[in-house]
Amino acid sequence: MKELLNEDFYATVFSKTINWAIDTVPGLLLVIVTFLLSLWVMKIILRRMRKVIIASVQDDEENALEKEKRATTLINIARGTLVIALWAIFILIFLKQLGMDIAPILAGAGIVGLAVGFGAQELVRDGISGFFMLLENRIRTGDVVLINGTGGMVEGINLRTVT
Repeated sequence: MKELLNEDFYATVFSKTINWAIDTVPGLLLVIVTFLLSLWVMKIILRRMRKVIIASVQDDEENALEKEKRATTLINIARGTLVIALWAIFILIFLKQLGMDIAPILAGAGIVGLAVGFGAQELVRDGISGFFMLLENRIRTGDVVLINGTGGMVEGINLRTVT
């Protein structure tokens, strides 16, 4: 208890806090600003890509509607993938800036990814097949489909079951 009432203790805590704020906080702020800037740039690029894809369609109104649905579907998939990747990178860099060792996190993520890959091979295969079905313009967001007796409306990557 006497250690907490000692002036040297508080001077040391204050000194270490100031040094941490001077050494670490600017790096953390830079990481946060870079992350937010990356999200903003990604949003602008995807918005422009969507406009370019839609503008490339001819004057046929039905074809334009189908092209817009396809562009929306593919852009939403790209947005989701990029947002997850950016968040993962941001979290790892942020933790590294705080002084944590991220090597065990990366090793654990690799092992978990390998286990999930082996355990969910069919799920991954179905996800990849679904992505290529969207890419090849077989189905689009808003379409109603019937697959193996189960019907649903295509909403991005998910199917809403209709009974």
